[in-house]
Amino acid sequence: MGPGGGHKGVVNMVDPSEGREDVRQPDCPPAMHRPVMHRPVMLAEVLDLLCPEPGQKALDLTLGTGGHALALAERLGPDGLLVAMDADPTALEIAHGPLTQAAPCPVRLVHARFSKAIGLVSEGPFDVVLADLGMGHQIDDPARGFSFESGARLDMRFDPEAGGPSAWDVVNRLGERELAELFHELGQERYSRAMAAAICRRRRTAPIDTPAELAELAKLVVARRSRRGHTWRTHPATRIAMALRIYVNREQEELDAMLEVLPQLIVPGGRAAVLTYHSLEARRVKRAWRRQAAEGLIELINRRVLKPSDKETAGNRRARSAQLRGTRKL
Repeated sequence: MGPGGGHKGVVNMVDPSEGREDVRQPDCPPAMHRPVMHRPVMLAEVLDLLCPEPGQKALDLTLGTGGHALALAERLGPDGLLVAMDADPTALEIAHGPLTQAAPCPVRLVHARFSKAIGLVSEGPFDVVLADLGMGHQIDDPARGFSFESGARLDMRFDPEAGGPSAWDVVNRLGERELAELFHELGQERYSRAMAAAICRRRRTAPIDTPAELAELAKLVVARRSRRGHTWRTHPATRIAMALRIYVNREQEELDAMLEVLPQLIVPGGRAAVLTYHSLEARRVKRAWRRQAAEGLIELINRRVLKPSDKETAGNRRARSAQLRGTRKL
């Protein structure tokens, strides 16, 4: 189904690692917990940076609940094509209905990680590419084991069926030194050693099964170590949870793989944009794009990073740490 072809309402589920398509109709089974489509972060700025036009091809590398993807599809019109991928199969289920019903152009949904993005070259190349590295529906679903208040088993994998260690495995089996290094390097946690020591003391008597249990442990550590006692601006478990999520999903390696193949996915003159939410992501994007610019592959669109407006951050807490960068293929 090429640009302008096919029928509205049919979405192709593509696995680029296998090179085949599994066509599913709109009665795709619903997720067990179906959050609403989130308000996309910095939507106006993203559209201004990417400048999608009618009849073009767009690639959304991080579909999520589909907010950015739907806005891109509306700009592409009936003669365009939207390809959207996500490592989380639940994200594809959540976004399937809204995109099927509202997108004016053909839509192809792809279940894949960033490291499989090279398989999308045959679908493109694309005029615009977007990657929003933020979290959303996973936190809203307590059964996923991401939220601090969740009583579900610690997991934090975007795709549990893909295998690999869960956050439970890491928290309950990794050595104290390894845990401290993980919290320090991937979470930039100030009390990384104290957090690791507290976890190891606790699991001698009972495993840490849920995010809520881990969060309570983090609160106790910070209360003992911080001058503020039991008051804090950011939840004490925020950084160790981020470290666990990055680790179990191999986020840094996946991001590097995506940035490496990105120039191959874009037409000459085409644009790409990335939304980052913490310094580890931002540094990797900046480093990769500076190298590719020096090699003559791309040029940076915005030399200074774009940030959300005060109005947006006041109404959408998830936008607070967002940073938007854009590039154009030469």
